[in-house]
Amino acid sequence: MNRTLILAILVAIVGAGLYFYSNNSSVTDAAGDMKDSISQAAGDAADTATDAVEQATGAATDAVSGAADTAAEAMDGTLFSPEGYDAVKVADLIDASPLDEARKSSLKTALMAAGDDPALLSDILGQVKEALGM
Repeated sequence: MNRTLILAILVAIVGAGLYFYSNNSSVTDAAGDMKDSISQAAGDAADTATDAVEQATGAATDAVSGAADTAAEAMDGTLFSPEGYDAVKVADLIDASPLDEARKSSLKTALMAAGDDPALLSDILGQVKEALGM
């Protein structure tokens, strides 16, 4: 009976060892899979962040370039003449100015009211130019 008991205990230990080993390898595999998934997600996040930075840099460069062009037109006076008038660019200059919101609104409303009338537009553009300190 001692041999049978020892053999049963030995079989139980070997069985438990195999069970533990088989379950342990799946844990190791799961950990490896999780590590791979995390690495992939981190790589994707880095790519997305890089793309976002590149797009933001491009947009900022375009905005600065557009602002520089608008400022150059404003400085040479063509933007404030009825012939060179561009409603969007003048409105952008007004919005970017340190004027209070009420003054900005009244200048833009006056420009819209002037429409295409060269005499009225010239007068309003002169007021805008003066308000902006140009």
